Formats: sequence, C-alpha cells, structure tokens
Amino acid sequence: MSTHAPKHISSTQGLGLNTTKTMKFLSDNLGIGTEVWNELEEPWQEGDVVIAEPGYKWVTKWETGKPYIINKFHNASGQLVGVYCDVARPIRLTKDGFEFDDLYLDVWQIPGKDPIILDEDELEAALEAGYISADEAAEARRIALFLVKELQNNKDFLIF
Repeated sequence: MSTHAPKHISSTQGLGLNTTKTMKFLSDNLGIGTEVWNELEEPWQEGDVVIAEPGYKWVTKWETGKPYIINKFHNASGQLVGVYCDVARPIRLTKDGFEFDDLYLDVWQIPGKDPIILDEDELEAALEAGYISADEAAEARRIALFLVKELQNNKDFLIF
C-alpha cells in the first residue's frame, strides 16, 4: 500500500470521475451535492456491493465545520445500496462550494447491516509516515466511532 498525504476533495470536482454534478445550497453552510454516473469501463464496488455504474446517483451532504461528509449511493432504480462517510478535517466553504482534506478512515453501511470502519491500515501508515499527528489520528478514530453510533441509533441522521 502506498502512503499519501491527506487527499483534498472539493464539491465542485465531486467524489466521482465521470459524473454529472449539481449542488443545491440549503443555507450558507449546508449543501447537498448530487452526482449521476455516466459511462464507466467497469462498475465500482465496495466489497460485493456495486456503488457506481451508469445511472447510479451519489447524494452527498456537505456541512461547514463538520469533520465528515455523508454519501448515500443509489442504484439506477433509486434504491439505496449503501452509505459511505468520509472522516475529514472540518469541511470548509469555498466561493464555489465546499472542500475538505480526507483523513483516511471511512464508515460503510449496507442497508439493514451494521456500519463498519474502513481503512484503519491507511490511517496507521499515514501516522507512521508523518502525514498526520497522533492527535489527529485519535480524532479521526473518535469521529469514525461517532459516525458508527449515529448510523446505528439515529434514524434522522440520514435524512437529507
């Protein structure tokens, strides 16, 4: 596995590559981004679940100051196939949308199943390489655990 500095991600570039992107601002600090997938060489998967192929839609909640974003993945029929939360340095507002620096950990949940934390190995490698501090790694773990609890216990967490 190659270690890298935290990836910079913006709402204007989107999370996907070949997608049609839109952003709806609900307030000065809150936006809902939508990406509809166009042609792909092959479907994207998270484990055994297809999360992107033509017609799939990703809906992302961007909120200034939150240390995460929430992505809901829908298949071409509109059915929710998964929820993916990126743990991040706090979301920042830009002139065109939002941005963040990814802190490696992600939380993945398939509908009807318990959420799981992904990429602990990436976090450890980044810590060892000096890309993040021990305090920042501990905070990323705390945020991931918070997201797991919210996904398990708070039905309103995914309403957007």
